[in-house]
Amino acid sequence: MPAIPRISSAPRGSTPSSGSSSTPQPELSAERPWSRRAPSMTQSSVAAARSYLAGCALVVVGGLVLSLGVLCIRGAAASDAWQYLFWRAIGFGLVLALVAAYRHAVPPLVQVWRLGGFAWVSVLAMVASQVCFIAAMKLGSTAEVFFLMSLAPLIAAVLARPLLGERIGLAGMLAIAVALGGVALMTGLGAAETTPSGPREEGWLARALALGTALAFALYSLATRGARPEDLDAALVAVGIVTAAVSAGVLVWLGLPFAAGVRDTALGLLHGGVVLAIGLVLFARGSRRVPAVTLVMLAQAETVAAPAWTYLVFGETTTPAVLAGGALILLAVIAHAVQGARGRAGQESAAGAGAGPA
Repeated sequence: MPAIPRISSAPRGSTPSSGSSSTPQPELSAERPWSRRAPSMTQSSVAAARSYLAGCALVVVGGLVLSLGVLCIRGAAASDAWQYLFWRAIGFGLVLALVAAYRHAVPPLVQVWRLGGFAWVSVLAMVASQVCFIAAMKLGSTAEVFFLMSLAPLIAAVLARPLLGERIGLAGMLAIAVALGGVALMTGLGAAETTPSGPREEGWLARALALGTALAFALYSLATRGARPEDLDAALVAVGIVTAAVSAGVLVWLGLPFAAGVRDTALGLLHGGVVLAIGLVLFARGSRRVPAVTLVMLAQAETVAAPAWTYLVFGETTTPAVLAGGALILLAVIAHAVQGARGRAGQESAAGAGAGPA
């Protein structure tokens, strides 16, 4: 918030300088300092508003760019999940290494070597999240996977209680109950349907993997809160390295080739090196300019856009139960974010009142 301009403390009826008339100055002259500062205050407000709108635009565009990744996944239908993960991680790691080297002027591998404990926890959590996400997308519908993934903020709130000692509160518990109702609606009423990729057993596995994605990403978000700011770029580089190494090990163990074809390899590299890298950079830049509650709400652009892309390009549809349950989940996530922002604002106001003069 811009600082309030200070008005001169000289009394209105103060004695004028020598050689001037003794007639008191008009009241207008006392207000001139304020009037001179008013334009700068207005300019500051306009600049803040523009920064906020730019941040919102960056978050939305970043989410839309990230949602394009589903087209790469669906297009690489011949690839096994581990094959796709390997090339996606290669592209992501190479591009993020260039970004980290440019921003910190230190070799990326040196940055990775210097990572702290919390940063490594975030790396392992993000690797688990990516593995579960690609596997879920190979088995289930886009809408179901993305709606269940959007539970991550609520799962983080639940985990913050035992890990960080943060209270959830009645409103948070209500939001979690509504979200669980949405999950029950998606998995219960839609149980008789078949998934686009195969039998219902694969649908249940896809749901479990989608929930695993949300759980792992919630752990990642909590771990980054304890990590050093300078570790965050290098941590993403480490995510690419570890994901590629794990995928390569599994492929060797299964006796599968590293690539299913040139087209699928190119799509994996495109997803990691362009879609994922650019989307995360835009999202990160925008997140610095908007409040957390706005960030959570705008981040749902990816959740809404991803099923739309697969419907428009591949004709992939879903059930009314999935749409209704997904709507409940999104409502619960947004309501929880709004309530959390109000609670923090109230705590800050109370702290400010208590810190005032006695």
